[in-house]
Amino acid sequence: MARRGFQANLVMRSFILALSLVLYAAASAHAESPVTAAAFSPAEDRVVLGSQKGIEVRTWPDLAQVGTVPTELDHVHCLSFSPDGRTLLAAGGSPAEEGVVEVYSWPEGQRIRRVVSHDDLVYHVAWSPEGTHWATAGADGICQVFDVGTGKQSMRYAGHSRAVLSLCFLPDGNSIASVGVDQTLQLWDRATGKQIRTLDNHVGVVNAVVARPGRPTEIPVVATISEDRTVRLWQPTIGRLMRFARLPSVPRVAAWSTTGDQLFIGGNDGRVRILDADTLAVERDLSGLDGRIYELSVDARRNKLLVAGEGGARLIDLKTAE
Repeated sequence: MARRGFQANLVMRSFILALSLVLYAAASAHAESPVTAAAFSPAEDRVVLGSQKGIEVRTWPDLAQVGTVPTELDHVHCLSFSPDGRTLLAAGGSPAEEGVVEVYSWPEGQRIRRVVSHDDLVYHVAWSPEGTHWATAGADGICQVFDVGTGKQSMRYAGHSRAVLSLCFLPDGNSIASVGVDQTLQLWDRATGKQIRTLDNHVGVVNAVVARPGRPTEIPVVATISEDRTVRLWQPTIGRLMRFARLPSVPRVAAWSTTGDQLFIGGNDGRVRILDADTLAVERDLSGLDGRIYELSVDARRNKLLVAGEGGARLIDLKTAE
């Protein structure tokens, strides 16, 4: 009797384990893949999301999938629309093999060209303010500038000693700020590739740099975020650190409000912190995703925020979120 009871118990435990595996597989099949890149289409209510599954097109603000963009990228690290919304860049590639930028016409989603320009992944792409050039930040430590019309490289910058994770054009379009694993913020001339200055106040990898919206006649301001858990405001053209603040979690991504009066920070803890752009005081601390946040995009017209990362993608209504 004891033996039969023991066998029955084993059968029941095996059944429960098998059922658990089936349920887990079913849940995994319907779970969203981590979103590693996201961008708004400025000319229409569409969002593009990049992940290991490829590039999806979704409606906004409903986030219902309505299509895909064909890509050959093994890893999609950045998606970016031109200022006029007529061109989409998808950046990534294959680790330790090649860094690639795919250029698409929009809204057709047809690939115009495929630019292989780095020996390792392209982590980030940025548009010049007038939309005539775009720049790349590579894991090979190189930055490059390309002409939109021809897709040809017009400048190569090799000032970083390790991988470059992010870059941005300053509002006047004449200089570019870049950051990366070597813990520096570097400013260089877009036309000549000449280094203007290097700022090294961070004591950890610098994950992102974003330029504050402003008029070209103003002294430019950029924000940087780092693994040292700080966000820092700079006037890079004069080499000035304006202020910094320490955050509760490592900041992964940053975005300015369209007016430049607020700074949105997405962290490793899945929370979104909205900072006053002048004081860096945290005005709001919002629940974002389960897991790290990789992308933030602000829809000022609807007062909503797109949050994307390890927990997929979701909308935050800034009028009601807590």
